[in-house]
Amino acid sequence: MRSPSTTGLVLAGQALAGLVLLGCSVALGLLVRGAPAPGVDVALHDAALGLGSWVVLPATVVSLVLSPGLATIALVSLVARAVIARDPLVARFAVLLAVCWMTVWARYGYRRVRPIEYPQWSYPSGHVTAVTAVAFTAAVVCAAAARRHLRLVVALGVLAVLLTAASRVVLEMHWFTDTVGAVLATTGAGLVCCAALRLRPVVAGPD
Repeated sequence: MRSPSTTGLVLAGQALAGLVLLGCSVALGLLVRGAPAPGVDVALHDAALGLGSWVVLPATVVSLVLSPGLATIALVSLVARAVIARDPLVARFAVLLAVCWMTVWARYGYRRVRPIEYPQWSYPSGHVTAVTAVAFTAAVVCAAAARRHLRLVVALGVLAVLLTAASRVVLEMHWFTDTVGAVLATTGAGLVCCAALRLRPVVAGPD
């Protein structure tokens, strides 16, 4: 069992790490806002186009399954569970997911243009934000309720985020840095929110 002072230090460190990640996302967003795409974006965009048409279908399927719809279902489920069971812990999980997901609104500040013409701003990626929010929240839930499965949940979450990011680049819906910024912002907001809500840190060992 950790002492209150130790728990406080862990939460403070977690919040600091989250602020650093948020700062990195903001710095990246300011760097790419209104500027030509960096070389890495152009190179990966061209490489994705060079893969051929066969990747379009699997990328489309991934984007349909791993999408903001997934975050919507997860959030509604958590809210419903919190209300029906009157469980304050589940309510905190719902708040965490909502806060992580809301980082996508930063796109209206950066106003970055997408690789193709589309009526929404590009940075950060909405799909990657939503999937990262779900993956992060799932890891926190697992850390609190079923810690023995945490490594598997984290691995599946990372895989889902990587597949989503790749699919958005392949479909020319986003630049690579859009996906990086989404992961940084969502994870950073999640860490800060966990500290504020005093949720069990994912990286902490057993009590």
